[in-house]
Amino acid sequence: MKVRIERAGGFAGLQETVAGYDTDELPAPAAARVYGALAAIEAAVAREGGGEVGADLITYRITVGDGGGRVFTVPDEPPPRLADPLAVLLHPVG
Repeated sequence: MKVRIERAGGFAGLQETVAGYDTDELPAPAAARVYGALAAIEAAVAREGGGEVGADLITYRITVGDGGGRVFTVPDEPPPRLADPLAVLLHPVG
């Protein structure tokens, strides 16, 4: 499964890819952490939303799959329920 994480927003509206990988190429323990982190983010966003998002706020856009896959938006300063899963996705092998 492909995962791409972009950091976007702020007053300048910048966008950059900060992480990208395929779980098929990760060691099994790292891939398992990624799947767990994605499940936690998906559950939190479905239950409560991703948090405050505005045009001038920096966010992380997490795209799962090729092209038309799932997309989650997480604020740069995420609430606790999203902070740990986001950290795992940003650094899956660690």
